[in-house]
Amino acid sequence: MKDLRTLVFSLLLLIGIILPRNKTDPKLIFIYNAKRGFINEITDLAHKMISPETYPCDLCALTYDTFAMKQEWSNYIDRLPMKTVFMYKDKLTENVMKNVEPPAIFLLKDDNLTNVLSAKEFNSIDNLEGLIRKIDQILEEHSVKNEMNDRKLYLSKEEWEKRLNREQYHILREKGTERAFSGKFDKFFDIGTYVCAGCGTELFTSDTKYNSGCGWPAFYESLPGTIEETSDHSVGMTRTEITCKKCDGHLGHVFNDGPRPTGLRYCVNSASLEFEQIEKEQ
Repeated sequence: MKDLRTLVFSLLLLIGIILPRNKTDPKLIFIYNAKRGFINEITDLAHKMISPETYPCDLCALTYDTFAMKQEWSNYIDRLPMKTVFMYKDKLTENVMKNVEPPAIFLLKDDNLTNVLSAKEFNSIDNLEGLIRKIDQILEEHSVKNEMNDRKLYLSKEEWEKRLNREQYHILREKGTERAFSGKFDKFFDIGTYVCAGCGTELFTSDTKYNSGCGWPAFYESLPGTIEETSDHSVGMTRTEITCKKCDGHLGHVFNDGPRPTGLRYCVNSASLEFEQIEKEQ
């Protein structure tokens, strides 16, 4: 117990958050060893990008140019609903370090410090998406207000090409259009939810889908806050393009000739969508 108190007090001193009266804002504290494995390396990368002023000079030569996902990771860290603190293991004393095996994540909330991710759990994660999902889960479990659902998904051209098939890439990333009446969801009316094929964001429900006869899947309403609209003058006329709010993937266009109650027709490429079916109750 004494060693644990020493660890907590030392960490609080090192990150400079001991205040006499007022409780401090939540902080997520990463402790790591930059030379040991994927998770340590990606944490080190974030440290250099987010808090260069605290980055040890003897590590400046370390670079991780193979991380094409660095933009997504840095944007994720930047949009976390709390401050992040990155601490290289040598900043802790040997007396304290015997109680911490890096990498680890601590959550400081209401001036209470909790080890929310151990080295064993941390090292079991082998990709960036897994790490992001785990951090989101931690924030939810500890009732930290998480506004990450609105964050943009940033991937490189190469990453999108790996994630999508050729038709999906052409439509979602190059604003292409599939041939009328050729899409798998044009005459498809199962019960469920339509999600973005690029990032999995829920966009439409089957309740709002109807047969417009236009040759593409049509919906009279989208799920709130999931779609962005921009003016499109690409074919000699003015249309309203619709894109996924999270990944900026091109979906199609929206027109003012739909049925009640909205009067809208979201005309969407099938290749921009995936479908999640709702199982019928037995």
